[in-house]
Amino acid sequence: MWGIMSRDQRFQDQCVLITGAAHGIGRATALAFAREGAKLVLGDACRQYGSVPYALALPEEFMALVREIEQMGRPVVAERVDVTDLAAMQALAERALQELGPIDIVVANAGLYSFAPSWELSEAQWDETLNVCLKGSWITCKVCIPQMLPRRKGKIICMSSTAGQKGMANLAHYVAAKHGVLGLVKSLAIELAPYDINVNAVCPTSIDTAMNRNQALYDEFARDVGVPATHEGMLAFMNQLNLFTNRDLLPPEAVSAAVLWLASDEARHITGSALPIDAGYLTR
Repeated sequence: MWGIMSRDQRFQDQCVLITGAAHGIGRATALAFAREGAKLVLGDACRQYGSVPYALALPEEFMALVREIEQMGRPVVAERVDVTDLAAMQALAERALQELGPIDIVVANAGLYSFAPSWELSEAQWDETLNVCLKGSWITCKVCIPQMLPRRKGKIICMSSTAGQKGMANLAHYVAAKHGVLGLVKSLAIELAPYDINVNAVCPTSIDTAMNRNQALYDEFARDVGVPATHEGMLAFMNQLNLFTNRDLLPPEAVSAAVLWLASDEARHITGSALPIDAGYLTR
């Protein structure tokens, strides 16, 4: 028997695959599903991409997450896998099927970014960002959907961004990728509706993760809007853009809560949608 039941077990024994799971939003989402009784299939590349100016997940972070989930008494399959590698992702999906059963819920979360004016972006910056954020989302869905179709059930949540709903300077590659994720979600929602599979996206603003708490980002804000090249300088500017003034960046749990809701039966009538988690940023 796996662990002690909590009061709220919306996902008891459902199989949930999450990419980019080692830290940040992926980690918060994995732990949230585990607390509600899910079986976890976790993937993360756990390596540094050359174009990325901040620290990506380390293997030891990934293993610490796995141990925490195991200590909660939940079954977990974990692989260091690159979402742009179709064969490796297919192998992860097949391992999940063999060890935990068919995948019920997919969270295509892996992502990265870098900075430069569009005409100064290197090919590596463009390719790495588009490959991980957009191609990786497609591959993640592609390898999991065949396990959902025969059972005519499933929930897919893809990680877009507020950058998927507006333009942003010095992030053309990231903006293009995250707009692409929303297009992918809408197309999948149409294709999978006859099979009662819901497909949605969440669009976070700046979340308190390594992606948004690093000196490269502070320097970018300092150049763009003239604030001090510090976390406090960036935060002061961000608070001018939100309807709600936050003492700090939004916590990863704000996003994981939305992901779990979209994966739940409560959201069964919602598909093809993009849910902002942005403290009113897009509205303002």
